[in-house]
Amino acid sequence: MRPGTDEQHRGPANERPLYASLYFGKSDSRNELNDERGDFIRSFVNLRDVVGHVVSGQRTLVLGPKGTGKSALAWYLDASQLGTAYLASVRDASYLPLAEIPRLQTGQPQGPERTVAAWKFILLCNYLELLLKDQSCHLKNRSEVDRVTKLLRQYGFMGDASGRAILNISTTTVTIPIPKLGNVYQRESSPNLNIYSLLPYLEDWATNARSGNRHVLLLDGLDSIFLNDSKYDESLASLVQAAYSLNQRLADIGATGSVVLLLRNDVFNRVALTLPDSQKMRDDFAVELDWRVLSGAAGSNAPLLQLVNGKAARALGIERVNVLSYFPKNVQLGGTRGGEPRFMDSLQYLLNLTRHTPRDLLRLFEEIRKVEESGMFPPSGKGVLSKETIREGVLQYATKYFVGAIENEFAGYEFGAQESQSGMRALKSMNRQLFDRAQYAKSLAQQGVEDPAVADRLLRLLFFAGAIGNSVERRNRPSYLQFYHRRDDADVYTRGRMVLHNALCHAWNIPFDL
Repeated sequence: MRPGTDEQHRGPANERPLYASLYFGKSDSRNELNDERGDFIRSFVNLRDVVGHVVSGQRTLVLGPKGTGKSALAWYLDASQLGTAYLASVRDASYLPLAEIPRLQTGQPQGPERTVAAWKFILLCNYLELLLKDQSCHLKNRSEVDRVTKLLRQYGFMGDASGRAILNISTTTVTIPIPKLGNVYQRESSPNLNIYSLLPYLEDWATNARSGNRHVLLLDGLDSIFLNDSKYDESLASLVQAAYSLNQRLADIGATGSVVLLLRNDVFNRVALTLPDSQKMRDDFAVELDWRVLSGAAGSNAPLLQLVNGKAARALGIERVNVLSYFPKNVQLGGTRGGEPRFMDSLQYLLNLTRHTPRDLLRLFEEIRKVEESGMFPPSGKGVLSKETIREGVLQYATKYFVGAIENEFAGYEFGAQESQSGMRALKSMNRQLFDRAQYAKSLAQQGVEDPAVADRLLRLLFFAGAIGNSVERRNRPSYLQFYHRRDDADVYTRGRMVLHNALCHAWNIPFDL
């Protein structure tokens, strides 16, 4: 392939801000909001009006792999609500003892229905707390609501401490004393209510609230759950079912709000097997943050590049920035050790260093920006970044960000940190991009882990983390690479050839075989 001209990717240099002045944000949207609130709000890109769909209640499931912007959406809604016609509250589910939810004593026999009721109780407590923050909200039997919610706060079921409260009382049946006034007191014969008996009242108050504002409760932090740990499945399936039934009830009555779950699509696919309405949920109420960009007609107009360009431009207060215009049309591969050089389109080269997610691509552009800002390498003089700047930025991204991002996928690994560390060391010590299961198992054995079952589960995790892919051979047709982050139904094939991600090859100085 012959390199193209720089002019194809470049506009007039004097009309563009310097690349070093572009804004690509931070890895964690919450940190970005806390430290750079104005830039975060200005640079948020509302592609396909996902904000409007969520606020209106049309979409109550936000699905997508880790790093696709689910949390950014939640914190944008939380940060930009002043002066608008909605109120939003973001709850971090990573603080909830998810495995303990099925043990919460609601007053029902143990089983899925009890877990659904427990989740509905948790969601309603937090939803009512949001309603109470709206001074214009009219609540049915307000004095009674205030008395009951005061007790719920004292028990720790409302507010940020709710996770600790659930953990503390998961083995005992919770009873709420009834205030000696109001509708609840008149209708109930017992002086105390358990969680299951209290649910109809909480639901009635939530559904009959009236306000000129919309109310959106978002449950975030579910990305913190280990990808393949089945001990959370019952709890998560019940959470999805509880939110779905609650949202149906809110919609039926014409209530003012909805509950939104931010969930990895792989986790939803797994728990969907136990949900009779899972396909309806996905078809009717889910929005998928899918930024995958394959080689094709979309190219630089693909949504992922629209997001990058929009974020870089809005933080500077200008209409548009074409980030790719700072790069040469093609990037040279090889040729430094006497071999024949190859040239790859810059967009494809950059994407191949990521898992096709906004977080990965923004971090890559940011590390290149830092190198350019440092003045480490002289400018190319052609209005584009020098190849030395790009290569150093890629190396910084691979070593400082990508390796750590893969290691983070092992957080909560049920077989322990030592096994996960051995798995990463084995991957690195092979010192090759193309390998098979036997070669990985041998490298793992050199780390002191000889059980074949361990090799298989580590390969599966590495595949789902985006660290490795399959090299798929096809008879009489070109082979292709399959990475998990590019498709929902992909699964690792441990009997074939596997390929190490390009960014890990850069980080670990492993020769490229492809």
